[in-house]
Order: sequence, then structure tokens, then C-alpha cells
Amino acid sequence: MPEMRELERGILRSVFFQPGAYHPRTPTNPVPRVPFYLAAEQKNKIHVGQIKIMTVVITKFVTGPIDTNTYVVSNEHSACLIVDPSRGCNEVLDHVRKNGLDIEAIVLTHGHFDHILGIAEIQEAYPAIDVWMHPDDKYLVASAERNGASLIGSNFSLKVPTRDLHEGPSRIGSFDCAVAHIPGHTPGGCAFIFEGACLSGDSLFAGSIGRTDFPGCDGEALIKNIKEKLFLLPDETVVYPGHGGRTTIGREKRLNPFLRR
Repeated sequence: MPEMRELERGILRSVFFQPGAYHPRTPTNPVPRVPFYLAAEQKNKIHVGQIKIMTVVITKFVTGPIDTNTYVVSNEHSACLIVDPSRGCNEVLDHVRKNGLDIEAIVLTHGHFDHILGIAEIQEAYPAIDVWMHPDDKYLVASAERNGASLIGSNFSLKVPTRDLHEGPSRIGSFDCAVAHIPGHTPGGCAFIFEGACLSGDSLFAGSIGRTDFPGCDGEALIKNIKEKLFLLPDETVVYPGHGGRTTIGREKRLNPFLRR
């Protein structure tokens, strides 16, 4: 029954959201051209430094059993990154082919099942593609119990080699970006910062933050890292979260109930 499938989807979707959040879907637009900054934590102090600006276009696809946002990030060289592919990436691959894009990497914001289920689909079509993730989440992707796949009756775990992400200015393929390590929802959670855009994974949502009541989570750390790193970005920075619709840094500073206290 469609009604029952939607009910089950809603129950599963609540697993990774803080309760009470509203997550509207919004259309995809090119990222506005504005300067951006990354806060990097060094020797227990927060330093802000400008890094290289890169123009990208971010296209969203809703995939998988709990409506994960999978993003195709493309640049002027017809190269792209696939961020957080969940199950059912046919539209993602169609978009890549129709636009003549060259996939340079799969990039993960964190290691929960709903952000990794589609990796095999991408690599089946493009076998040479590397997977990038923060090393602190490798223990999650290696186990269906730890990455949450067992919640949907799956024994999925990631068995392919991965390359390590580290906080700071980064080059992935032909893409210059900044990686912000945002532990809290998971130990290795990351956000990817391009020109005027932040792909926040499940750390920051429109009006909410990621769940922090699972093993390995840390609610205080999540809030601290959002405030001390992501909130140093310009207010007009567009936030592309792991689920639901877009928001901006300024809006979340003003209105997010989890971050105003």
C-alpha cells in the first residue's frame, strides 16, 4: 500500500533528524558568486583564512529509502563530484551522461547507510572512481549495524578502498574546496565549502541539526563545531543539507532553535 510505504519512509527518515524539524524541498539553482571563508581549528584556537574561490553548479537528486540529497557538483571543465550517493542513482547517472560530465570522485559527508548505498551503482558505471571520506567514519561504513543499514533489513557495508579527507583547503580532482570537520552526528562528519555554498551533510539542516543520540554521537561537539566553523561563513552562504531543502547560514543563525540557545 502506498500509504504504508510513505509511513515507513517517514519513520525511517526521523531516525537521522532531530525531532520537530520541517524539511521542505527546494529547486536547484547555480551557486551565487560570493567570497567564502573556512574556520580551521588549530592548537585549540579558531583561525579564519580565505581560500581559493571556485565557481560550481550544484544539482540535487533525492535518492534512497529515506530521501537523501545526493548532489552532483560540477565545474566549468565539465568535471563533477558525486556527494552522498544513496540507492537508486539512475537519474544521477543520466544527468552525468546527458551533460557530458566526467566524474572525478565520490565524496561522503559521513558514513551512515543512507549516504553510501549508491556507491556501488556509481562505481559499476565508472569503475575507476575513488571514494573520499573522513577516516574517523571508516568504522561506520564497515558495519551494517554501525552505519544503520540493519534498520532497513540490509547488511550493506562498504568494502572498497577509500581516500582520506582532512580539514582545511583541499583539492579533489580538479576541484578546490574547503573541508570542515564537523563531528557530532558522526565522528567523521564533514562539510564541503565551495564559492558561496556549504554542503553540510547531516550536521546542519533548515531549522534543525543532525541526531546525536546514537553511539558515537556528541551533541555538544556538533553545536560547537557548527557555531565555530560553519557560522563563520558569510550569512548569504547557501547551505545544501543531507536531507530536505536549502537554507542559508544567516537564516540558521537567526532561526534555528538548536543553535540559538
